[in-house]
Amino acid sequence: MSKVINKNKVQFFPVMSEEEFEALKASIADRGVEVPIIVDQSGEVVDGFQRKRACEELGIDCLTEVRDFVNETEKLELALILNCNRRHLNQNQKRKLIEDYLLRDAEIADNHLAGIIGVSKNTVASVRKKLEASCQIDKHETLRGKDGVKRPKKQKRIITNTPKETEKACQMILQLPEKSSGKTHDVISAQRHAKRNQNAQKRKVEGESVIPVTDDDIRLFHTPFQKLESVAGIEPESVQLICTDIPYDKSFLPQIEELAEFAKRVLVDGGVLVTYCGQYWLPQVMEMLGKHLDYRWMIASCWSGDANQINIGNCNITNSWKPILVFSKGKMNGKGVFQDVSHIESKEKDWHDWQQPLTEAEFLIRSFSSAGDFVVDTCSGGFTTAVASRNLNRRFIGCDIDEECVQNGHRRLQLTKSLTEYVEDAVELGRSDINEMLQDWSEINAVSPALASGLVLELSESIRESVNSEPMIAV
Repeated sequence: MSKVINKNKVQFFPVMSEEEFEALKASIADRGVEVPIIVDQSGEVVDGFQRKRACEELGIDCLTEVRDFVNETEKLELALILNCNRRHLNQNQKRKLIEDYLLRDAEIADNHLAGIIGVSKNTVASVRKKLEASCQIDKHETLRGKDGVKRPKKQKRIITNTPKETEKACQMILQLPEKSSGKTHDVISAQRHAKRNQNAQKRKVEGESVIPVTDDDIRLFHTPFQKLESVAGIEPESVQLICTDIPYDKSFLPQIEELAEFAKRVLVDGGVLVTYCGQYWLPQVMEMLGKHLDYRWMIASCWSGDANQINIGNCNITNSWKPILVFSKGKMNGKGVFQDVSHIESKEKDWHDWQQPLTEAEFLIRSFSSAGDFVVDTCSGGFTTAVASRNLNRRFIGCDIDEECVQNGHRRLQLTKSLTEYVEDAVELGRSDINEMLQDWSEINAVSPALASGLVLELSESIRESVNSEPMIAV
């Protein structure tokens, strides 16, 4: 709940008369609060003392905007600017206002304060000289100008409608990313941005002690997984996670136990095998994997719309989910809590007919491995796990028996790397509009705008957050 602490600190004008206050209260009762009060991150009121008082007396919630102020000077300047914009002052009132402000903030430059109040800088200098002569303020050799080094940064803002929301906003505002500076969020969007920033900072800390993966750490092979150990040189007990999507038809069943044996050889103790699986042969798959690994859990990958129609005997099933099986080699190495339901927002089939969404691959890899870990995909298809592993700073080896899939996987990685480097360079040059970048990059690389837009979603989260606006898919 917002609170008024030492309100004279930022209140430059006399308190309203009772008649003026009653008129304000009647207006708020009739039309509500049209201009939100402004509070800092601790809930202190910076602007809107009388509006808040009126709402409290009326027993209604007050529209509130929470901002992150770096220091008291920012609050003083904002309060001064807002009040000057609302009032018509004569010359004597302006001189009194200059005096009141300088007593609180003597480091402000004469021309900056003059611009806010609407007087000449000579008027400010005159008032300052009088205060210095009477030792009411110190004399400063350097002053803070409008565009000086001490210029306040743009503030982050959260609009709230209830005291409970204001309390939440005060807790969240310092957790917003720097890109939120100068922007206004509602509570829901602020909560989302704050959570993403917290996760990004957590991943940053997690990865700081890990050497970033290079191109040599992401390797693709045209071979069946039964030969992958010898072809790729995978050492026994060296892999933390096998993340794959096995074929769902009956013909692949004879290879399931071979996959379990492969996992038992290459996984470290506590390592995890995660695989998508169709429902029809689910009991057989689980039985054969269980001969060499320990069943731990099942994750439901769910989607809405575009359901699959499956006929079983006399029954027709509308299928909108598929299992993701979690097995481990011995006691599973825990990374904390993982969700056992994954909601897919859209299907992705640009690189393979059986392709799974990148966000889901990242969810699985993040849930069951750490930065720097070794991830293997035995049935890579569109090599989504390769992209996800690179984005999350994991070493990766993947294979597929279809040579064209492997070639497309290499191209996919090359294009995402090229786009990443282009976006990073563009951001350093001060560009931020992703659609302008995509147009230029797609022309340079002879890539269709639709494919370029899809590749944006495959960039790492930190790169995506460095640009503004969602890509517009052109067809």
